[in-house]
Amino acid sequence: MTTIAIEQETMNYWQLLKGASDQVKLSLISLLSSSLVSKEVDVKTKDSVRVDIRPEDLEITPFVASIGKSINPLPADFDYEKERTDYLIQKYG
Repeated sequence: MTTIAIEQETMNYWQLLKGASDQVKLSLISLLSSSLVSKEVDVKTKDSVRVDIRPEDLEITPFVASIGKSINPLPADFDYEKERTDYLIQKYG
């Protein structure tokens, strides 16, 4: 699939979901992440201990979901480059 087709499909889904609450978006992120992980994943450590990661292990807890609630989103026209430049000038002169 080409990049343009992927971006278009992504934008179609975003149009459906952009008005959803933060809790719904976080739940969707959790479900999407879980769908990318097989039912059990073998992870080898130094001691060759087997670790099983299940989809339910990736669920977002209410505590984690509450962390960003007080953070206001940046406006759509936020100028990242200007803010970065201003920060670097202020910090390093």
